[in-house]
Amino acid sequence: MAADFYYAENENSERVDDPSEAAIRTLLNGLDTAENTFVVLQDSEDESSWFASVALEDEGGYEIVLRDPSCREHVVTTETSAEQIARDLVLWIARRDFRGRTGRHTAPRPDVAGLAQLAGLDPAAAEPLLPWDLAQDIAGIQLPADYRAFVDLFGPGELRGELGIVTPRPLPGGPISVDALSRKVNWLTSDTGAAFKQMREDSFDLCPYPVYPEPGGLLYWASNYNGDYCFWLTEGDNPDRWPVMVWLRGEFPDGWHHYDMGMARFLLLALSGEDATLDDLGLATSTSPVWVPDHDVDATQQ
Repeated sequence: MAADFYYAENENSERVDDPSEAAIRTLLNGLDTAENTFVVLQDSEDESSWFASVALEDEGGYEIVLRDPSCREHVVTTETSAEQIARDLVLWIARRDFRGRTGRHTAPRPDVAGLAQLAGLDPAAAEPLLPWDLAQDIAGIQLPADYRAFVDLFGPGELRGELGIVTPRPLPGGPISVDALSRKVNWLTSDTGAAFKQMREDSFDLCPYPVYPEPGGLLYWASNYNGDYCFWLTEGDNPDRWPVMVWLRGEFPDGWHHYDMGMARFLLLALSGEDATLDDLGLATSTSPVWVPDHDVDATQQ
């Protein structure tokens, strides 16, 4: 059975599809200086899109090569710990572009698995929160695959106790259902969506984008206590291709920033501190736990 996202293969042609961090570590620990000296990891759909290799050095330790032509990345480093290499590879692979792939639900998404590693969660522990396949018919919209996988694993809560992720909530005493998603989308449209629609009506320069349910409109999926907002720009029929739009209140009136990536990759970028524009979100500098779950049910935001 082919890999959903990527595979690892050693010199002896032993292949592991969609390997976990533990599986990568096992492959590295199995290297020897005689007949099994390297492991390669590649995209399962396009082997030329990115490439990672780990080779055992004669004097001990490992040489790691990371290459991604799409962002002109070519890095060669050395490391002595197979455990550290496996952890670093999970995060590096998580930042690759897996949009448009939902997999067969046999392996965690690499981008969500990277977030899970940072949060100390087991990506294999995810269970479907609701029947997402019914969302289009009942809620009138299907949401990106990385968001669905994220919600299934993380549930309600906040990154670093700062950025709250929009999550369907059940009515008190009831289960989470597609109706909860429908209520949430309706609430987003009438509350946050209405506020930005009014901003657009007041001045096109302040909000140069339509607002959902207008075609290609902004659909809110996260915000923080400073009044910064993350949206999808719902362009086209494939939600996995929706770019992320960020509105930073502190940069008003020029607060819009476009990121041509999915939600999970965007969150990894914001947590990394590599993009100074996203410092206002407070994710890279906070010392709070990466994920702060919210066990309360807010019946006012259904």
